[in-house]
Amino acid sequence: MKNRKMLVAVLACAAAICILIFSVLFFSSRGVKAVEASTYMEVTAELETGSELTALPDSSTGIPGMKLVADDTELSLYYNAETTEVAVKDKRQGQIWYSNPANRNEDTLASGFEKELLSSQLTVLFRDSVGTLDTFTNFAQSISSKQFTTESIKNGIRIVYTIGDTSIGIDALPKYISKVRMEEKVLSKLDKPTAKYVGLRYYPKDGNPEVLERIDAQVSKQLVLNKMTAAFTKAGYSTEDLAFDNQENGVGGGSESTKPNFVIPLEYRLDKGSLVVSIPVNQVKESGEYQIRSLEVLNMFGAADQQTDGYMLVPDGSGSLIHLNNGKVKEEQYVQRVYGTDPNDNSFRRGQVSENARMPVFGLKAGDAAWFAVIEEGDAVASISADISGKKNSYNFIHSSYTLRGEDELELYTGATIQEIQLLNDEIYKGDIQVRYSFLDKEKASYSGMAEMYRNKLVAEESLQPLTEEKDIPFYLDMLGAVDKQKSFLGVPYRSEISMTTFEQATEIATQLKQDGIDRLLMRYSGWSGKGVNHETPSKLKTEGVLGSKSELLELSKALEQAGGTLFPDIAFQQIYHNDGGFSPSSDASRFVTREEAELYPYNRALNRMDMTLGSYFLLSPAKLPYFVDTFMNKYESFEMKGVSLRDLGDILSSDFRVSRVIQRQTAKEIVEEQLGKLDEKIDQTLIAGGNAYAWPYSDNLINVPTSSSRFVLTDEEIPFYEMVVHGYINYSGTPVNLSDEQDLGKQVLRSIELGTAPHFSWSYEPSSKLKFTHFDNMYSTYYKDWYDQAVSMYKEVNKVLSPVQNAQIVNHIRHQEGVVEVQYSNGTSIYVNYTDKDTTVNGVPVGAGQYGVGGERS
Repeated sequence: MKNRKMLVAVLACAAAICILIFSVLFFSSRGVKAVEASTYMEVTAELETGSELTALPDSSTGIPGMKLVADDTELSLYYNAETTEVAVKDKRQGQIWYSNPANRNEDTLASGFEKELLSSQLTVLFRDSVGTLDTFTNFAQSISSKQFTTESIKNGIRIVYTIGDTSIGIDALPKYISKVRMEEKVLSKLDKPTAKYVGLRYYPKDGNPEVLERIDAQVSKQLVLNKMTAAFTKAGYSTEDLAFDNQENGVGGGSESTKPNFVIPLEYRLDKGSLVVSIPVNQVKESGEYQIRSLEVLNMFGAADQQTDGYMLVPDGSGSLIHLNNGKVKEEQYVQRVYGTDPNDNSFRRGQVSENARMPVFGLKAGDAAWFAVIEEGDAVASISADISGKKNSYNFIHSSYTLRGEDELELYTGATIQEIQLLNDEIYKGDIQVRYSFLDKEKASYSGMAEMYRNKLVAEESLQPLTEEKDIPFYLDMLGAVDKQKSFLGVPYRSEISMTTFEQATEIATQLKQDGIDRLLMRYSGWSGKGVNHETPSKLKTEGVLGSKSELLELSKALEQAGGTLFPDIAFQQIYHNDGGFSPSSDASRFVTREEAELYPYNRALNRMDMTLGSYFLLSPAKLPYFVDTFMNKYESFEMKGVSLRDLGDILSSDFRVSRVIQRQTAKEIVEEQLGKLDEKIDQTLIAGGNAYAWPYSDNLINVPTSSSRFVLTDEEIPFYEMVVHGYINYSGTPVNLSDEQDLGKQVLRSIELGTAPHFSWSYEPSSKLKFTHFDNMYSTYYKDWYDQAVSMYKEVNKVLSPVQNAQIVNHIRHQEGVVEVQYSNGTSIYVNYTDKDTTVNGVPVGAGQYGVGGERS
C-alpha cells in the first residue's frame, strides 16, 4: 500500500511538472504583445463626392482637343474626354506637360503593345489562381472600349476605369430554363431558322424533362456563343429574365464576368502649384481569382522625345542622372525599389549589389524646363523605373510603380524535378497612392533646383530643422566592442564572446583624440551589450561582461561629454540574433508569403547568396516592434545615456505576411516612424545608420549615408542629391574611411569636402587579426594604431574647410568639366574640387591637380 501511495505521489509530481513545463512553453510561444496594424494605415473609406464633369471658361489659347477642368494661380489642368489624357500648363513660363506624348502616333519604333503603353495612364500587372502573370493597359482594356467614367472633384477630376473584359460569356445564357419560358421569352420571338438553331442547343434535363439544360460543349465555342447571344438579345431576353431563370432553377452567380477585370479610380488635383495624382487603393475592385500584383502610374508623364536635351533624376544612392537619348540602347532599364528591397524574401539570392534608393523622388529636365515628383503616399511599396529612347519607343521616360501584394517563390519537388511557383499573398495594400508633381522654371530647372524644392517642402512640413551653431564638425568613430567566436573545450566546439575594445580602452582612445585636437568626438559603440555585436534581444539589456562593468561604460560616457562629445551605444531592433526566451520565432518573427518564419543569413560576397555558415537572424514582425522599443527604453533609462545609435530602424523596412496579420511595408514604415518619434523624444541625441528619408525628422546624426551611386550602366552622372537636401539640417557621414573600397586617402578627403560629409572611421583597440575565423572577418582593417595619425590629419584638414559652412545649405552643385566640380553654399561660400591630374582655374580661383579651393564671399 505504501509503495502504491508513493507511486501515485511520484506520478502526481511528474504530471504537475509536465503541466508546468507545457504552460511555460505554451505561453512563451505566444510571444510578446502585438499592436493592431490597421490603426497605422489611413485608408479612403469613401470617395469624395463628385459631380458631372463641366469645362471651365478658358481665357487662354487653351490646348487643342482638351478642355480646362481645373485652374489655380500657377497651373491649369486640361483633359481629353476621348483618350482620358491630361495636360498641365505652367502659367509662369507657358510650358505644357502631357500625361502621354502628344505625337505618339508618329512613333515608328514602337510596337503595337508599346503604342498601347504610350497612350495609357495605368498599367496593371496581375496573376491568376495558378500564378500566371499578365499585363493590362488602361488604353487597350478600358479607353478603347469606353469603359470609364469621369467626374469633377474639388480642384480636379476623377476617372474611374474598368480595365478588362466585363462580359460574362456563356453565363449570359441561362444554364437551365423551363420549356414554357423558353418558348415564351425566346423561341416565339425569333424566326424559324434561328429558333431551331437555339432549340437544338438545349435538351431536356435528366429527371425533369420540363426543364431544358444548355449544351455547354457546343455553346462554349465562340462562334456558336456569338450566334446564341445575338439570338437571345434579339428576342429581348433581359438580365432580369436571366436572374429569374437562375433563381428558379437554383443556379448561383452568372451575373458577373469570370474574366480578369479591375475597377481603378485615378484622381488628378491641383494643389499649391503642383499636380497631385492619387489612387485610393481601398476603392480598387478585383474580379474572381485574379489578383493585382502591381500598378504602374503615368508611365509617360512628361516624356521627352529624341530631339530634347536634358536628363532624368533617379534616387540611386546619393543620386544619379540619366542623360536623355544617351544611346545606351542595349542596357537594361533602371528599376529600384524605394528604401531598398524588402528583406522578407525567401529566395536567399540577391540580384545585384547596389546602393539603396533612400528618397521617394524622381524627376526630368527637358530643355529649359523640368518637373520633379515626390511620392507622398505609398512610398514604401513604390519602385522607380526609367528608360531612354531608341529601345522600345522614341521617348525618354521615368515613372513610379507600386507593389500591392507580397510575392514569393515556392519550390515544389516532383521526383528529380523542381517546379517554381510564384505566390502572392491574399491581402492587398489598402492605403492610398499619391504622387506630387511640381514644375520648375528656367532658372531652377536643374537637379540643384529639384533638391531645393524637396528641401523646402520638408522644411515647411517641419521634417527638417536647422542645425544649431557648433565650432567644429563631428568626428564619427565606430568602436568595435565584443564579437562572438567559436572556441572549443576538450574538443567540443562552443561560441563565446571576445573583446576587441573594452570600455576602459575606448576611454583611452577618446582621451588621446581629445589631446590631439578632436573636440567633437561622436562615438558609436557596437557590441557593448550582451552577446556582442549580434546582441541579445533588446528587451534583455545588459552590458557585455568581457568589456567591463556598467559603471565603466558610464565613465566612458561622462569622459566623452566632458570632452565635448557623445557616446552612442548601438542597438538593432528589427534583426533578432538570439532565440533567448525574450523572443519567440513562431509568434514574434515575420513570415514569408510561403508562411515560413523569416529566418535569414548574411550574404556571402563570393557566392552572392545567403550563407548559413555565417550565422542567422530573424526578422522581427513590425507588429511586435513597439513592445521591444518600449521595454528597451525602460531599461535604457538606468544607463543615463545622452545618445543612442539605431542600427536598422532607418535602414531597412520589412513586411510580415503572417496570414492572420499581414503588414505591408507601408504600414511597417508608419510603425517604425512612431518608434523613432518615441526614441527621439526620450533620448537627447539619436544617431541613425543608413538614413532613409522617413527617418530624417528624428535624426540628429546620420551615418553610412550614400556617398555614391550604384553606377548602373544606363546612368551617366553621379550627383550628391541626398547631401544637397539634408546639409545644414542634419549632421551626416558616409561609410567608414578605413573600410572603404577606395583606399586613396587623398581622394577620400576630396570626396568628403565635395559632399560635406564628416570623417568617419571604424576602430578596435585589438588588432584586426583577432577577427580571423569569426563572422566579422570583413572588418579586416580596424586596428586603430594603423589609422590614428591619418584620421587626425584628415579630420583637421576637412574640418578647416567644412566647419564654416556646416550650418549652410548647398544651393548649387556645378560640374564645370569632367572631374572638376563647384559646390555653392547659402552663405556665399564656393568650394572647388579638382579630381583630375591637371591644374585648373574656376571663377578665378586656382585649383591644383588633386586639390581643392575655397572662394566666394561668405555672408
